[in-house]
Amino acid sequence: MLLELDRLIRHCTLSSCAMLPPNHDICLLMRQIPLVISQSTTPLQTMQSFVEKVVFMLYKSQTPFALEAYTGFLQSLFELSVHVGKEALGWIVYAEDERKYNAPVIAMLLRHEMLPLEAYDGQTAKHIQNRSEGMADFAADLIRLCLLVPAPVTFLEDHALTLATLDALRRQKTATERVLAVMQELEQWVEAPYKGRSGTGTGTYCLELRLLLAEWMRLCQHAIATDPLYQQLATKILEKTEGEDNRCFFFRLCTDTCVHHFLSLKTQSASYRRRALQLIDAYARLVAYMVQQETAPENSDKAKVTLVSQALSVLVLVLAQHHEIKTTQFNQKPFLRILASLLAELGKLKIKSIESSIVLAFSDTLHTLQPLYFPGFAFSWLHLLSHRAFLPQLLVPHHPQGWALYQKLVLVLLHFLRPLLETRVLQRATRAFYRGTLRFLVVLLHDFPEFLSDHYMVFTQCIPLSCIQLRNLVLSAFPRVMHLPDPFTPDLRLGSLAESRQEPSLEISYCRRLSAHGLGERIDRYLSDDDEEEEEEEEERGRLKQGKEDDETFFAFVLDSVTVEKGYTLETLSSLVLYLGSQTALEEGPMEENPSMRVYKYLLAHMTSQGTYYLINCIIDHLRYPNSHTYFFSTALLFLFEDQPEKIKEQITRVLLERLIVNRPHPWGLLATFIELIKRPTFWDYDFVRCSPDIERLFDNVSRSIKRIPAQESGVSGDLSS
Repeated sequence: MLLELDRLIRHCTLSSCAMLPPNHDICLLMRQIPLVISQSTTPLQTMQSFVEKVVFMLYKSQTPFALEAYTGFLQSLFELSVHVGKEALGWIVYAEDERKYNAPVIAMLLRHEMLPLEAYDGQTAKHIQNRSEGMADFAADLIRLCLLVPAPVTFLEDHALTLATLDALRRQKTATERVLAVMQELEQWVEAPYKGRSGTGTGTYCLELRLLLAEWMRLCQHAIATDPLYQQLATKILEKTEGEDNRCFFFRLCTDTCVHHFLSLKTQSASYRRRALQLIDAYARLVAYMVQQETAPENSDKAKVTLVSQALSVLVLVLAQHHEIKTTQFNQKPFLRILASLLAELGKLKIKSIESSIVLAFSDTLHTLQPLYFPGFAFSWLHLLSHRAFLPQLLVPHHPQGWALYQKLVLVLLHFLRPLLETRVLQRATRAFYRGTLRFLVVLLHDFPEFLSDHYMVFTQCIPLSCIQLRNLVLSAFPRVMHLPDPFTPDLRLGSLAESRQEPSLEISYCRRLSAHGLGERIDRYLSDDDEEEEEEEEERGRLKQGKEDDETFFAFVLDSVTVEKGYTLETLSSLVLYLGSQTALEEGPMEENPSMRVYKYLLAHMTSQGTYYLINCIIDHLRYPNSHTYFFSTALLFLFEDQPEKIKEQITRVLLERLIVNRPHPWGLLATFIELIKRPTFWDYDFVRCSPDIERLFDNVSRSIKRIPAQESGVSGDLSS
């Protein structure tokens, strides 16, 4: 049967086994032989005999088709008997037999992943060092067949020891012509992507750096490798790449190698992908050890941070180049793996003097790679933004610089997401990115609520009004030390809570928008004039009249400042509402005489329906946990509901319901205010409550839900979304 198989293979005119039809005689015969072996009285001996003869035929093959056919058939036999396969491969790898040194056969076995690469590389290098006859030429031929072909079979790193040995022969001037030719071709192959660019070395230097990377990867694969060995090799690489240009070129070479291996072998088997990932992880560990071993005579810490910045800068440049060239075919996975591995490895250094500087360098890198500039990297960027080795480092308590940096990154995220969410139809990718953003904000809400609570204003300004759950997530944050009272408690009064007289912690960068429009100074003057008028009211009636005229001018100026050609600027309006409320929240006296309330009433009277909807949303945004702002805006909203015409009452009710019928969480102040509103008997007499059966049913369900939930069983989120 094997003779017949050999005859069919020798006479076949096809160039590849992939072109064989399933019913071809070669395929039929290859399927029959395992059946014959299994029916034998001594299947193990029969299998061993067949394998020996197939290996013999493989080594006698003269055509690429024959090599591929016998290798594939041999692989199928090895799957039937693991023991026989180990014996055969053991002979190929370890036996002292010159007959086995056939470069085309070994290359084909490597292509089918049948040989252990690390062990075979070690044995080949050992035989070359022992001056075995013909071994150097055999290794040169194998390198050419595996690497210097259009579709490489292996990585250069898989032949690290062999190449290092051949390079040593060349330096000792004892290499054969074939070895010299292969090494020269290999230098040209490694140098080709960088030829003609400034700051790059010669082909010999490029190959030397690649061999150093290969040596490092091989060291990382050894389970018994010790820390001194890592430090010794990292120091050697630092000395070899001394100088900014050389260091950056080395990082460029390593980054390109990692990305190229990942992308070129993404469709190959799991073992190839695993080796590509191992190379990326090894490179990240190398950067960490280089940082550890960097000892500049002047400022060691500065040199360490500079090295990290160089590695990250090179990565950004490589990513930008791939993003621009590949466009929609850009693959973000290798860059995500490199950055995540660098985060993990550098975090293990535990060098207190540079920890914050490294985190700041990563923060700058993420800001540079923001989704607005690199949309193809958006999902990976969001993953890194919430990475366990990055997020906690910036959001540690009482770290204003870290909070400011992370605020910038969150704003970048929301600015990118906003136009995507404002479209009527969301693409599949947009929906996935939105869900990821929701989960990210849930993490912040659960683990770092103070950060969300302090920066809620600038975040909500970037969230479209239609994204209610996203907005509620931000507004639901409250300090962990605070215990929220049950909003369903009967006869709950916000004014009776001690927290209602305490101002919340708030980041005030939102005021810059008012200053840009000249509103900040005018508001301060308006509030100051109002105080003076109250003091002199009985003495100077004429001045009071003039003050009222000034008030009208100020109100008109405010309305003009928030008005644009196509409507209103929501960001400016929200800043105005909060600034006015925060300045007058603790003032005593009737609500109708509050300076902020006069501005709100003027705007409601002179704005369009769109403007009043925006204004009511801006007020409701501040119904959060118990504090002076929540108490003021809750009281103001309830006053406006009583004071304004039914059209405004309907809009207030609409916005409150929109915020409550979505999934949890719901802000505490929002629930408390709505419960207080619907408890009023007059609320149920308005026509908009009974305008349609669906609306009437919704209000009835909400009312029953609130009345049914006992105070001790309710939560902040309530049960209104049902």
